[in-house]
Amino acid sequence: MYARTVDDAGERLRILRREECGDFALAAFALAAAVALTQVRQELAMPLFLGGLGVAVLGVRAALLRWELVDRLAGDRDAYVIPEVLAYASREGTMERRLTFAAMVRRELPRPGHVADARLAVVAAELEALVRELEDDALALDPLAAVACFRLLSDVSQSPLLNSTGPPEELRSRICQIRAGFARSVREPA
Repeated sequence: MYARTVDDAGERLRILRREECGDFALAAFALAAAVALTQVRQELAMPLFLGGLGVAVLGVRAALLRWELVDRLAGDRDAYVIPEVLAYASREGTMERRLTFAAMVRRELPRPGHVADARLAVVAAELEALVRELEDDALALDPLAAVACFRLLSDVSQSPLLNSTGPPEELRSRICQIRAGFARSVREPA
């Protein structure tokens, strides 16, 4: 990603944040005013109430657009200079999230006595190694690899784990990409 693109994305996030906050504040004011007007001028209360709801919808729209942009940017390390993107990606690498990911991977592992997807049988050893590394609190997970793991386990249309039409080599490659993001944690002496 080019620096100019990152700057533009950061500015777009700031604009969306302002729109979101402004819309929600205006909606709250309009709704509160509508309630207050029910005591004084009832004929004005309903239009103000509906206007407040409309502005609240615009606030929700801005929030969803901002979230979608942050989610998209989290897949690009260059965008991590934007604090909101780095914070989002870093949350995916927390131990709590990693344990959730490990449970999700474990659920996909082939089990003895069950008919399994042939692709998963081919990469079962890599999946088991990924589970062990996700559960190892002595390892730190790079935010970009954590986002890649999240997408592997949640993006039905793009994930080679969840989309059974892809070749096992694509799944193996994605697992290796995630596993490459693990490093020994640097712990400070007590």
